[in-house]
Amino acid sequence: MKKYLFFLIIAIVFCSSCQHKASNKGTVTNDTIVEEPAFRVINFTENLTDCGKPLVLSDIVDDVEYLKLETTEKGFIAGIEDVKMSGKYIILTSFMVDHALLFDRVTGKFIRTIGKVGQGPGELLSPCYVGIQNDSIVYISSTYTYALFAHKITGEFIKKIPLEPNVQYPNMNFIDDYIIHYPGNANITGLYANVYVQDWDGNVIQESVHQFPGKFTENLWLNSPIVWTYKGIHNAFSCATDTVYAVTKDSIYPRYYIPEGKYKREICDRHTKVNWDFFTDAIQMGSIAETRDFLLFSFDLHQKYWFCRYNKHNSEIDIWKQDSTEPTKAYAKKPVGITNDIDGYNLSLAGFRYIDDRHFVRFITPDNADEIKKIVTESTNVKFPEKRQQLLELIDSLGPDDNPILAIYKLKD
Repeated sequence: MKKYLFFLIIAIVFCSSCQHKASNKGTVTNDTIVEEPAFRVINFTENLTDCGKPLVLSDIVDDVEYLKLETTEKGFIAGIEDVKMSGKYIILTSFMVDHALLFDRVTGKFIRTIGKVGQGPGELLSPCYVGIQNDSIVYISSTYTYALFAHKITGEFIKKIPLEPNVQYPNMNFIDDYIIHYPGNANITGLYANVYVQDWDGNVIQESVHQFPGKFTENLWLNSPIVWTYKGIHNAFSCATDTVYAVTKDSIYPRYYIPEGKYKREICDRHTKVNWDFFTDAIQMGSIAETRDFLLFSFDLHQKYWFCRYNKHNSEIDIWKQDSTEPTKAYAKKPVGITNDIDGYNLSLAGFRYIDDRHFVRFITPDNADEIKKIVTESTNVKFPEKRQQLLELIDSLGPDDNPILAIYKLKD
């Protein structure tokens, strides 16, 4: 009991160093930050020993579907940069393509391009990240432009929305008429931006920032927040405070404290010369998935890849350690990952690329189709053999110049 009381006090100290500001520029004091009853400490670094249990996808996923995107001249995909899904649409940006591409969510049929490249009013330089709201509005971020470009789903430009602070490539979510974005940058003043909630005019409604002490000559070596959504609540893990914050239009409050302990990376600016130990001897968080039963997250440490599963019912912690199939000096590349017992697509499933609140996606392309087919064919004991057969048939139908097949996995509620 004393141990958990200690970590709770530490968490409060961390959270108190984060400022949550309202649109009137007043700072919300600590006693007005709402802590939900489920606020918990996950002290996963106490015993980094492999638990020896199976690590299977069916613990967190209950279904999969496949969508083959139509290949057309205007809708050709030269590698996917970002992709999002709504009830009716798939919207994505592609390398070396000067606009976003819109597809039908059910059939995969190409619908239209959205956005126009240029430097005139309403034009963007190079599309990066996208968001889609209520099947009606598409948001596109642009290289070297600190703004979002809002368009109607029919393609017409609506408005250029400035982002604060100056952010080029934001992850984004939406609540009613508000935009949530996660800057993840820290300037030479040591101010790290976790989360911003703002309106269409660029006015900041709420913000969560952390002030690092000290003087710096350049921006800091820090990672962007890890973002996911659960039960309609948007969440962001801040590498500045090791804290998961829930974000609503009315409040930003802590849900979990996940201390990295002695493995936390030193805070320094990019001017500081660092060796490879700076990266390999410190935890680098990967991705996070949440269900009713578990919080599952991945991280790099000591050129190994790790998974941690936290049981939300009994606080039990399970750890998995994996070797890298392609080790590098800085991190573990292509670990074995989670065993895909859903459909057998076992190609280094090490993280989650979300396309909406409850789905993540993997891509089958002409470049990796043969490797995936071999893996899926040799897989055994899958939960949905009919899905595996469907995937194999789709792979066989994939031509050398075709757009990719999306494998869309649904997280458990």
